Amino acid sequence: MAAGVAVAALLVVDFRLTGSAGRQVLAVGVVSACVSAGVWAASSLTGLLMRPSLRRAQGLLAEEPDFGASDREFFAPMRRLMFLGVLQTLVGLLIPFTVYPLALWAGVRICGAAGLSAQLTGLGPVFVSGLLVAAVATTVGTFFALFRRRSARAAARSLAAVLLNAAGLALAALVLDGVRLESAPGWRQALALCAVASLFVLPRITLSLPVPGVASIVLVAYHCLLLWLICAAFAFVDPRLHAAGFWQLAGAAAIMWAVEWPARLAAGRAQAAAARPAPVLPDPLPPDHGFPSGPLY
Repeated sequence: MAAGVAVAALLVVDFRLTGSAGRQVLAVGVVSACVSAGVWAASSLTGLLMRPSLRRAQGLLAEEPDFGASDREFFAPMRRLMFLGVLQTLVGLLIPFTVYPLALWAGVRICGAAGLSAQLTGLGPVFVSGLLVAAVATTVGTFFALFRRRSARAAARSLAAVLLNAAGLALAALVLDGVRLESAPGWRQALALCAVASLFVLPRITLSLPVPGVASIVLVAYHCLLLWLICAAFAFVDPRLHAAGFWQLAGAAAIMWAVEWPARLAAGRAQAAAARPAPVLPDPLPPDHGFPSGPLY
């Protein structure tokens, strides 16, 4: 979380930490603690409110079914579980757009009351800073997941997607005339590219359709929309990301999608391997026993 706050303070124009290095580190710690506390409180409150309904639905599902009941009553527990799952997913998607900016704004105000020099003004900078904190914190957390044996492979695929997206955007800026980052020191441009790539994978979606090529077209269109929104949000960021028109935006999205394709392919293979059914146990009887053989016998 502290890394996300530091990146937001470096990139967002109206978010500044001033003073000595020690006071800036202390301000980053205070703000990141406020954001972490806000996110934890929101997640805990959501779980606390949903727990009774979830237990009720699980209890109904575990009961002996009444086959004489109507279809509506028979499938009511499953509908309730599906509704709770969708609601929990929506709350998780809304947290980066609501809780992170509000908690970041509160942390900056607490720093100001404590005498630390932290400034964050304007609704747009607050919103963009919160999104950057959420995206960078997620990416840094994925990096630390590399050192856990169970999640190392999934974390490596996620980090590869971030790096490939950053490389694809850099390639689009070199190849396409209408896509560019404003002039800035090299480390600042690299940081902005990584921030854009982290924002790209924050609402990561996968799609598979029975018609070949349609899923790719939908994903490129989604990337185009997401890149347009990021360009609009980077009006509050230095260096700014520009896309001159629709075709330049679509070309950049297509290049990023193509460069990221190996990471998506690896993620798809991992999901297919995880969903593969367990092998059937061999028949304990010899082949010439004369009885039907198979997994049901």
